[in-house]
Amino acid sequence: MATHTAHESHGWHPMSMVGFTTLMVGACFSALWVITLADLPDNKPMNIAYGVIALTLLVTTAVIFTWLTRTLHHSPMIPDNTPSEIKRYLAKVRR
Repeated sequence: MATHTAHESHGWHPMSMVGFTTLMVGACFSALWVITLADLPDNKPMNIAYGVIALTLLVTTAVIFTWLTRTLHHSPMIPDNTPSEIKRYLAKVRR
C-alpha cells in the first residue's frame, strides 16, 4: 500500500466553498434589498438592514477570493490547467 507524503488539494480549498456560499447569500440579500426599495420605500430600517447585509457579504466574498488567489497563486474556484501544472501533478502522482 502506497502512502503519499504530500497533500495534493487538486486546486480546491475549503475556504472557496465559504466564499461561494457568501456570494450566493449576498446576491439573495441584494435582490431583497432592491425589492424592498421598490415596494416598501417607507420601511427604512429593513431597507438599510438588507443593504448592509448584502454589502457585507459581497465584500467578505471579495476578501476571501482575493486571499485565496494570492495564497494558491491561481483561481480559488477553478484549478490550474496549464501544461506545466499537468506535468508537475503527473510527476507528483506517478512517484
